[in-house]
Amino acid sequence: MDEPIKIIHFSDTHFTKRPQFIKGSYSKSVRTINSIPHDFAVFSGDLTQDGLGEEYRLANELRKQIITPKIYWIIGNHDSRSGGFEVWETMVGPREFHDFDEDNSILFIGLDSCIPDRDEGRFGREELDYTRKILKKYGEAKIKLVGFHHHLLPIPKTGRERSNAVDAGDMLSILLDHNVDAVFTGHKHHPNVYKVEDTIIISAGSVSSYKTRSGEPRSLNYVEIVPEKEINVKIIKTSGDTIASETKTITRRFRMVDSAGGVWIRIAQIAGTDLELLDNTQNQLFTKGMELVEATNPDLIIHCGNLTAKGKSTDYEGAIDSLSPLTDKLIFCPGPNDLKGYGDTLVNKYFDTEKNIEKNNSSFYILNTSEPDTEIGVVGRTTQNRLERYVHHTRQETSDKFHTIIMHHHLIPIPGTREISALEDAGDVLRLLTDTGINLVLSGHLGRAFCTRVEQTAFVNCNTISSQKTSSIENSFNLIDISTEKAIVVSEINVPSGFRRILGIFPGI
Repeated sequence: MDEPIKIIHFSDTHFTKRPQFIKGSYSKSVRTINSIPHDFAVFSGDLTQDGLGEEYRLANELRKQIITPKIYWIIGNHDSRSGGFEVWETMVGPREFHDFDEDNSILFIGLDSCIPDRDEGRFGREELDYTRKILKKYGEAKIKLVGFHHHLLPIPKTGRERSNAVDAGDMLSILLDHNVDAVFTGHKHHPNVYKVEDTIIISAGSVSSYKTRSGEPRSLNYVEIVPEKEINVKIIKTSGDTIASETKTITRRFRMVDSAGGVWIRIAQIAGTDLELLDNTQNQLFTKGMELVEATNPDLIIHCGNLTAKGKSTDYEGAIDSLSPLTDKLIFCPGPNDLKGYGDTLVNKYFDTEKNIEKNNSSFYILNTSEPDTEIGVVGRTTQNRLERYVHHTRQETSDKFHTIIMHHHLIPIPGTREISALEDAGDVLRLLTDTGINLVLSGHLGRAFCTRVEQTAFVNCNTISSQKTSSIENSFNLIDISTEKAIVVSEINVPSGFRRILGIFPGI
């Protein structure tokens, strides 16, 4: 396959006879689609505004204007309103499907990520199993593509993640495990491209909805894929003018770290100690866990939140006393439990939570995302502006150092958990950190160990070390070795057994 595969990706037409549909913009997009050479097209959801029969009839008339060799139609949350998911199957096609082109060895899987009459999404067990089954069956396909409506990663300019797929982490894990080349999504009306390990996640803007973000022009994507080499995504206005273009390399090879390099710094990453004066079981788990941490001989111990169970002064004092032998190695970022009651005042009494720490030619920035009495994370404009000044400074003046952001709430969805307490402003923070090339982001939310790399930035979440509020079978902590070449090796160490397993290996970039 010498010639690249060319794909038109468009989304969120929102057909209706009401003002929410901008007919002139749709007409422009049709002329652009019909004039650009392509092998097939992908529509990633919200064909209609409210899933009404009259809107589907309008859609079927307007869809005829598009001239294309093949088009994959994917259902969106607006299409599922008012029982519209049933109308979709009779007037558009199946909500779940796959297509394998033997000539070009291309697999495309279309999925329904919608919950009827709800904006948020969910794949569910059957959809996840179906995706895994098809990817296994066609594992040797040269190009593997998946499309659904809801976004997997937080999208910039969308504020709080109120309508993401709650089991996005499970889907992301399947896509990465099976080397999917590209994922096509819509939903947020903002074009966006991320490389997650070797999978390119592409979000489309809207071609004809009245709703756009930040006054952006309505747009669609033109995607060219060269198998096992690169994917180019061109974001274009409905008129055909180019807005932006990004090229991402894909290798589909297992990459090991160069063992010739030495270890630059070793980090023990912990979270969820949830220390409480009267909880003997928890204190025993904590004691054993910290013995294992000390045995690894880390240069730093980074605590990603929920040191205490209820933010009480007695809990803080007990925690400080237990950790006192390790004070010179400890960096702490608070979690929501630490801010309960008077914890918001106490945490500043015992810890400096707004500090940039330099150690071993490495820079560590504490980003406090926790708020009193809520599990939902918050960054806010003031804190985000401070973070923006820091990361731009590191990029311009200290690029030779290894840069780590420490926070409690996660930015990347975590397999085996549900996205019910996501971070507000996650899309803007994720975009900022990946655009500026931050090396490592550490988090400790939801009690599950997971790591991946988005663009050049590795994201590592850890399980709880002693709290029973864990999404895993047993407690654990992470050990992170960073080499002189800025390669990252992440291991998870089980507290009851001491067993160690590799979570991820990321070569230096």
